[in-house]
Amino acid sequence: MKEVSPSRNCLLKETLSASKLLYEAMAKIRAKLRFDGGLRILSRGLPPLSRCRHFLPCRPYFREQRRMLRHMMAPPELLEIGSHCCYGGTVYRFEHISPVLGYCSMKLSAFVPSAPPTKFPGVIWLSGLTCTDESFAQRGAGLAMAQRLKLILIMPDTSPRGEGVPDEDTFDVGVGASYYVNATTDKYKKHYKMLDYLTQELPSALVAKLPLLPEKLGIMGHSMGGHGALVAALKNPGMYRSVSAFAPISNPSEAPWGQKAFNLYFGEDKAAWADNDAVELLRRYRGPPMRLLVDQGTSDMFLSEQLKPGLLKAVCDEKGIPLTLRMQSEYDHSYYFISSFIQDHLKFHASFLNGLLRWCPDPGTSLAPSVYSVDPTLAEEPSGPETVTADEATDAAPKEPSESTLADAGETTPEDAEEAREEVEAATNALQTVRIIDGSPKEIDSLAAVSLPDETALQLVKVKVAPPQAGEVRVRQVAAVPSRVDLFAEKEKPYPRILGIESSAIVEDVGEGVVEFQPGDHVIPCYQAHCGECAGCKAAESNYCDSVHHATSRGVMVADSRPRFSYGSTEVYHFKGTSAFSEYSVVHAHSLIKVRKDAPLAYLGLLGGGVAAALGAVWNVGRVQQGASAVVFGAQAEGLAVIAALVKAGAGKIVAVDPYSSRLDLAQKWGATSLLNPYSLPEGVSVKDEILKLIGSTADFAFDCRGDLELAPSVLEVVKEWGKCVTVGTPHGPDVLLRSSWPPPGGLNSVTFGGWRSKPQIPLLVDLYMAGELKVDEYITREESFENINDVFDNFDDAAGVRTVLSHMHDSVGAGNGGSSACSSAIFMMRLADHAEVPRPPPSGRPEPQAPSKSQSTPALRASQLRSAAEPLAQPGR
Repeated sequence: MKEVSPSRNCLLKETLSASKLLYEAMAKIRAKLRFDGGLRILSRGLPPLSRCRHFLPCRPYFREQRRMLRHMMAPPELLEIGSHCCYGGTVYRFEHISPVLGYCSMKLSAFVPSAPPTKFPGVIWLSGLTCTDESFAQRGAGLAMAQRLKLILIMPDTSPRGEGVPDEDTFDVGVGASYYVNATTDKYKKHYKMLDYLTQELPSALVAKLPLLPEKLGIMGHSMGGHGALVAALKNPGMYRSVSAFAPISNPSEAPWGQKAFNLYFGEDKAAWADNDAVELLRRYRGPPMRLLVDQGTSDMFLSEQLKPGLLKAVCDEKGIPLTLRMQSEYDHSYYFISSFIQDHLKFHASFLNGLLRWCPDPGTSLAPSVYSVDPTLAEEPSGPETVTADEATDAAPKEPSESTLADAGETTPEDAEEAREEVEAATNALQTVRIIDGSPKEIDSLAAVSLPDETALQLVKVKVAPPQAGEVRVRQVAAVPSRVDLFAEKEKPYPRILGIESSAIVEDVGEGVVEFQPGDHVIPCYQAHCGECAGCKAAESNYCDSVHHATSRGVMVADSRPRFSYGSTEVYHFKGTSAFSEYSVVHAHSLIKVRKDAPLAYLGLLGGGVAAALGAVWNVGRVQQGASAVVFGAQAEGLAVIAALVKAGAGKIVAVDPYSSRLDLAQKWGATSLLNPYSLPEGVSVKDEILKLIGSTADFAFDCRGDLELAPSVLEVVKEWGKCVTVGTPHGPDVLLRSSWPPPGGLNSVTFGGWRSKPQIPLLVDLYMAGELKVDEYITREESFENINDVFDNFDDAAGVRTVLSHMHDSVGAGNGGSSACSSAIFMMRLADHAEVPRPPPSGRPEPQAPSKSQSTPALRASQLRSAAEPLAQPGR
């Protein structure tokens, strides 16, 4: 039969049908492609039709359809319909046609901070029932803080509106009450696609119109909007870096509001109900770790019937998801409630969007014990190391197959026998990972670097580590990082002792009363404890915790005023409550920070010491603002961390001062705008004179990361009269500056651990590290085995290095076989006898402090003094 040529109208209809299918396909992959490859795929998808022999007569029509398709696939164009100056920024109002919402007209508001031409992170605000895009903006809640934190606030409407949009004669369903879901019932599915609108169409339109960083988005909301924020984040893992909510409808499937709305939007499809319910989504969440902040007023009239935050907390605790739920006494459901706490939420979002941590949970708040112990990405929650008795372990142990057993099994070749033995050996090795207990935890042999007062090196010996007592945790050290604090170890402490303040570890076992930790948890031991109960922990402006300090300052534990290390009958003391230079250690539970298990553990010890302290010196102590000028003395790890923190804070001019040109080069790579070698200046030119040339005036801040007495006057005189001097990572830094004849301008600032609250805030720094906002790996320029610890200290001030990480080799060789730095048992006992005059604490009570003799000094201290004296003669820099 002769083929009949289709008419132009038929071909046009075919083209439109293909166009519609292509548009629907492109809409599905819109979010993944972020519109960068859409047109390219479109151009590849349509040309096959052009090869049709009937195409030529319809070429003009086809070109018009392609033009229409390109327009359809482009982000909606936002038309500005109003603007208002507010808190130095601008509130814009836009209107656009939304293909996702059935081509209805949508309005949205956005606050854009004022600043030099640059792009900003953004936070999406979802309003509650009956609100519009102007509700949040007109009340002015948070706009001043958004200007200060340089955040764009995006405020979409609560539902589609206009002619043809279905509605109900009630406030809690229909127009103004979309619940930010994709409806599936016939009446609503055309227009009520708010989830797709929020996650696909709106971001692309905003990027085309506003100076927005699309990869740095947060989301928050109130009531229905709080529910929408949680659902959008849970259904799009990784899309939002921060999530928070005010009084969210946590479990709409079990709340009257939600049941009414879901019945209209999804009908009887209970699977769709669960797929749009925050509590149900949390139960099956398998995405990357997510941190939530929720505020709820205790006088909220909808608290028990509609909102049910207790259900949200219960499922987060079950899944180990870090939820900070703050029950605000006497606050209701209104915008007065939102206005009272919106600044906290914006600081929370800014911390994860800008990488500058200035948010801390309220004093006294704590996360559930399951957080970081339960991995929410696993289908089945791990139960931790199996605990069996010694008899059960013996019975369960696989037996070596005998020749008769192999013979009874039938005809067996030598290869079969060898394979069977390998299987038994593998099973035996697996069994060795089971933690065996018999009701009385055992001592553990541990290779440790022990410090004696008059020795030239740390002594590597096997010590005994006693089991943890009440309130204590025994940990297995994964890696340790020698620090300047260890190098300057204070001589008045008791000896022998085990140094080390920066390490990362895994929980081995816990003592009585410890519920926060369980075996297998990843932790960072920290010299700055946090109990959450003492006056220091509860004070808003303090991070000092006195729960264990009276014991850790003497090298003992709180439970019985004795150390947990011993060598024969001799007690070996702790150092600052951590003692990282031992394979195993016992630490107070208040001095341990639990962290997420997907973070590389080996380098995290830096966040328990000098690097974290340096970040806090800028953000918490100095509170450096955008455009400030600063001078950083010293460009080792702490100095580089100060420079990195200054860059995050938006400092305008940063001068790095160091006698080594290689360190100055590194400081420049990290963000220093000017470099200065204080020992290569022309005669008669002071550091202050050179600073005046570099930045045009004295600086707003000076950070001393060296503790050099010779440079102390320069640290003080380069700062304005109202400026701040902050010491970082130098144990004797404040003393050095106070001994200077130059008066400290604006006061001398030296806050322990950079002002951080260890347990609540260091996990947040780990989150920033995992998000790529915080440098950690870059500080490590060398890796060594633990047995080479003395070599590391001998080369601590090497100009080419920053920090060295020591890997603990568990089950390594014992004393006498560890190389030249190892010490035999007999020699070590003789050295202990030489120092028998060192006081020992009694079994109960606290030892009386004894003033050290002038001859006492550690080898590390002597070496550092020699190096410090030689540094002015170091190689000339730039």
